[in-house]
Amino acid sequence: MNFKLRHIGFIFIQLLNHFFLFLKKGYFFDKALIHKSVKFIATAKVDNIIGDRNAISVDANTIIGGQLLTFKHGGRIRIGEWCYLGENSRIWSAEMVSIGSRVLISHGVNIHDTDSHPVDAHERHQHFVSIATTGHPESMPNLVSKPIVIEDDVWIGCNAIILKGVHIGRASIIAAGSVVTKSVPENVIVAGNPACIIRNLNLDEKLTISQ
Repeated sequence: MNFKLRHIGFIFIQLLNHFFLFLKKGYFFDKALIHKSVKFIATAKVDNIIGDRNAISVDANTIIGGQLLTFKHGGRIRIGEWCYLGENSRIWSAEMVSIGSRVLISHGVNIHDTDSHPVDAHERHQHFVSIATTGHPESMPNLVSKPIVIEDDVWIGCNAIILKGVHIGRASIIAAGSVVTKSVPENVIVAGNPACIIRNLNLDEKLTISQ
């Protein structure tokens, strides 16, 4: 009897979770331009603070398990087809984050095209006070932001950090825990803090062909 009750309770919780995910997905579709085939994991969040539905777009067959966020003063996020954004990963944009197709982004990854807060201590405190009391400000003239571009077929390992102004070339791999502060050419593996090239995948292909 107790087993049956537990089983019924488990099924009820699963149905409830699916129902809330269905409601959440409808909310996301209202907040951004999302293809009907896109799937959301329960941990997904779309925080389009700028309030412009066109600011965030996600193409077909992509799976979102992390957070997509634009700021009140600006931001654009573009994600291509067949991409994956893992749980607890964050894409925060005040400028532009452009992600190609077939890009795999593991869990715990942070992609930020902005410093998020001013360098000056007084301005930084005033910025925090504004967020805490009235929400994100509509203008941040002293906040440094630069676009991020991630080309097709890139793989970003868990807990990596991609900072403002970075361009990651096609089919490159960002090793777990890397801090990427400078642009990365195509077909390489980078690792470390700051990230540097540890392997050239083009050379691997040439060696394989020659053998």
